[in-house]
Amino acid sequence: MTTIHNGMLDFGERHRANPGLNPPRLMMVARFEEQKDHRTLFHALATLRELDWSLDLVGSGPLEDDCRKLAAELGLDSRIRFLGQSTRVPELLAQAQVFLLITNWEGFPRSTLEAMRAGLPSIITDVGGNREAFATGGEGITVKHQAVEPLAAALRRLIEDPELRVSMGECARKTFEERFTFETMYQRYLRQYRELVFGAATADERSHAPASIHGEARPVA
Repeated sequence: MTTIHNGMLDFGERHRANPGLNPPRLMMVARFEEQKDHRTLFHALATLRELDWSLDLVGSGPLEDDCRKLAAELGLDSRIRFLGQSTRVPELLAQAQVFLLITNWEGFPRSTLEAMRAGLPSIITDVGGNREAFATGGEGITVKHQAVEPLAAALRRLIEDPELRVSMGECARKTFEERFTFETMYQRYLRQYRELVFGAATADERSHAPASIHGEARPVA
């Protein structure tokens, strides 16, 4: 069995974040459904009201009204923006300082890769394939499922330490460039198909691979 992770096209510098800015803007891109764990996030943030932060939530769904009510009950409604569905996620990520994916289950989410592409540090729940996005562990922080106190500790750590946000963001960007670009994914699929058809790829066979997805693909001899 071979694992080929998702990849995505890279964007230019204007879509890069500046994680060191204060006060930090936190961002989560997720539907308001049972899969996503906004409740644990809100309860963790409620313990950090003395800190200076804001939260942007991108997405919509059947549980949005419930989440709005919970935010108000916890006294967080003035610090949370519910932005709804958006086609401007890359631009919004570029304005953030920390990415969050607090969730109940996952496969291998693309949203974390989008954040890494922007050079953002992430806090993610350790469920499903979430952890596989972190090659070194320096890209962000993983927390236990539905664990309010560990999540609050991770949030506090990044909210209070802009230098750590910057270093984790740089590590995340480097891992994206090395492992999760569309070109990397494309070449891995191409190599896998060649090995299935021809057996183990030889240097000569690899020389017939297209140099780039942006050029015209040459046929395999």
